[in-house]
Amino acid sequence: MLVKLFASFRLPGVDRVEVTVVPGATVADALQAVFERLPALREQVLDPVSGQVAPHVQIMLKGRLIRDLQGLDTPVADTDTMALFPPVAGG
Repeated sequence: MLVKLFASFRLPGVDRVEVTVVPGATVADALQAVFERLPALREQVLDPVSGQVAPHVQIMLKGRLIRDLQGLDTPVADTDTMALFPPVAGG
């Protein structure tokens, strides 16, 4: 599964991560695989108290916001693409 990182979630030379997910995996499982490779992202993506996606973070799976699907319980496939967007501001 391809996980794309945008803006401040990118690390030097790392704008995407390939992770393997098993049949029946969810967005939460895919994120766990990403956090195992990039541990610093966990505190930026998840709320430390609830363990849910932080309110200011947007996660898209196949072009749809996971909050409009089943959230962290949304099923994923190894061929899917997920994108992580941090909060952005500008004018």
